[in-house]
Amino acid sequence: MKKNEFCLIFFALCLLPCVAQVYAPVPEWYYDYDVKFYKIDIEADDKSADVKGFAEIFAEISVNGLNRFTLELAEEVRVDSVRMNGRNVSFSREADLLFAHSPEPLPSGSICSVTIYYAAVDIRSSGFFSAVTNGRDNRWDISATWSLSEPHNAKYWFPVKQYLPDKADSAYIFITVPENLKAGAPGVLSAITTMPDGKKRYEWKTRYPINYYLISFAVADYTDYTIYAHPKGVEKPLPVQNFIYNRDGYLNENKADIDITTSMIELYSELFTPYPFADEKYGHCVAPMGGGMEHQTMTTISDFSFWLVAHELAHQWFGNLVTCATFQDIWVNEGFSTYAEYLALERLASPEMASAWLREAHRTAARARTGSVFVPANAADDIWRIFDMSLSYNKGGLLVHKIRRIINDDQKFFDVLRGFLQKYSFSVATGMDFKHFLEEQTNMDFTQFFDQWYFGEGFPIFDISWKYSDGYIDLLVEHTGSAPATQLFTVDLDVKFLRANAADTIMSLPIRTNSDNFRIRLDGVTGIEIDPEYHVLKSVRRIIKTE
Repeated sequence: MKKNEFCLIFFALCLLPCVAQVYAPVPEWYYDYDVKFYKIDIEADDKSADVKGFAEIFAEISVNGLNRFTLELAEEVRVDSVRMNGRNVSFSREADLLFAHSPEPLPSGSICSVTIYYAAVDIRSSGFFSAVTNGRDNRWDISATWSLSEPHNAKYWFPVKQYLPDKADSAYIFITVPENLKAGAPGVLSAITTMPDGKKRYEWKTRYPINYYLISFAVADYTDYTIYAHPKGVEKPLPVQNFIYNRDGYLNENKADIDITTSMIELYSELFTPYPFADEKYGHCVAPMGGGMEHQTMTTISDFSFWLVAHELAHQWFGNLVTCATFQDIWVNEGFSTYAEYLALERLASPEMASAWLREAHRTAARARTGSVFVPANAADDIWRIFDMSLSYNKGGLLVHKIRRIINDDQKFFDVLRGFLQKYSFSVATGMDFKHFLEEQTNMDFTQFFDQWYFGEGFPIFDISWKYSDGYIDLLVEHTGSAPATQLFTVDLDVKFLRANAADTIMSLPIRTNSDNFRIRLDGVTGIEIDPEYHVLKSVRRIIKTE
């Protein structure tokens, strides 16, 4: 999930007829300053979603003579006072914006600190993407409170600049909770400080660049179960710090699934790059959220199912180390992390489980007969379009699988992934950034592939007729697109020929038009199967044997 510099509107023209890759505009004030540091110091508990405290932002001013420092903060959040560079200053509000007024113009290049004392109380939201949620796991008889800011909800619990290309260089997240609770967050737990009224402050510090939506906290009656991974390229054992429910039986029931995390870290460190946050940790905070969220170094997670742990962990590379430059390019985060589930199954589970994953990914992706993996500008703020399970996740993951097949050389494929992560590390990238890097490294042209599969919509629907006589098989392969916008898909389509008295044979047929004829010399053909190993997202409407 992360960033680069953009103009207000950025056009990258694709070769699809009458289609342009258009980015939604961003507010002018995003260019006023560069965030350097967030400190969030709040009180929270496991009984409500309320938080209160203060946030301090350090930023480098980018425009000369700035006299109004702008932040996003939901209008429902009460602001008690604002300080700038250590002095009380006036402030004003406009919808979900907070303006801190400087007594004198701020020069370009100067470092400014702004501190906001606030309370987010009785802010009610619902659903998976709520900014702060309080919920209960009835099975384990435990309550928890946790944050989830992606894509644009950080403003409901702390003042923020929600601009992906502007990562903070570091962050402190301090959470004061009742003494019977624990609070987890990104970074390293630097201290637990005793506070008045029977409370403790958990002081987490991260010194890696971090995006606003990856700053998080979770509070519950936790116990700390820490294990260690030994990933390639990391000098010291890596702590995997798990804040799990402090309930009898929880660890015994989940220990085996939690422990697999270390093998996954070691695998991804070998396939991608060494774990990006090795000086800190990786970990999980359990919460009854119905899924997971890849908060940097401390995923919030509802359970330890194999695919969920694999997916959220992969985001530490695809999403946290390299982030989508805009949420329109969410593929950089979700497509690659979804495919990492397959890689983990392929290497750590079994070929059968990996094949089952491919079949299910195809089934889910095929639900979306229209729509592109690239999120259009008119849906740039639509949470459910950004995180569409069929498009952003499953079709996005299958695109990565298809690229691997086109390269047809695993060493080169993983070299591309490693090189991309290294080039854009701790920054952001677009889907086109990946395309350009892919082409540079492989000397292959992926323009048509991206036009059809990334910016295009839908998938091919095949009608196939065939006949066999005198040792030859004749095939007519016709297709249309499931969406009106994209009617041609150029793919290499595997066909399995079932043969009498001989081994079945798989051949890859180059589909280059909407109607392709093939004549193949092959003995004893009794039937055909299309794409038996699920390499192409498609629908096969009919297979007809003719005389």
